[in-house]
Amino acid sequence: MEIQHWNGHNIRFVEVNGEWMAVGKDVALTLEYVNPTKAIRDHVDDENKGGSVLDTPGGKQELIVIDELGIYDLVFNSKMPQAKQFKRWVHSIIRELRKSVGLKAYQAFEMFDTKHQKEAMARLQQGLKHPSKIDYVKANIIANKSVSNQYGFPKMLAKRNMTPEMKRDRESVLDDTVQLMKLKDRYGLDLSVSETIYSRGNSDQTA
Repeated sequence: MEIQHWNGHNIRFVEVNGEWMAVGKDVALTLEYVNPTKAIRDHVDDENKGGSVLDTPGGKQELIVIDELGIYDLVFNSKMPQAKQFKRWVHSIIRELRKSVGLKAYQAFEMFDTKHQKEAMARLQQGLKHPSKIDYVKANIIANKSVSNQYGFPKMLAKRNMTPEMKRDRESVLDDTVQLMKLKDRYGLDLSVSETIYSRGNSDQTA
């Protein structure tokens, strides 16, 4: 839940199924409706409202929440002089909330991606007879080049320059690379790890 402030009023926003919605009562009181429940019932369509259980001073309660269109319905029917200003504020707040969620999701992905790479390098260290720094560098270069090729880049992109989608694909490629390097080392296989990974990437791309 996020609490935003406008003109002395607190308005609670909650994320419901990926969409930001506001507590209807908070919006109605801000827009100077005498009877918030009636205002929501009269002016907000059913498809633009729902219920959400929130923590309140009186404990957990299910409150009516309304989406952006529902908020605009209340704005349109409000007689408050600053209603249009409130509408612009709501639009700006919801946009910023959406951005913040996207940023948090990206940061979480980056954290897990870094964790995954560390785990892959740990598996490589445990699986090789005489692991060295060169082996770690080699595994990452192969993964970077393979994913770059799959996405049509003529030159290898560094991981930091990859899109989230590329980084997700890179995780499985890195796992395959590590596994193949371990098998080659353990059984003395006569194969090129890089060529095997690159050829597999090309076949996936054309499949």
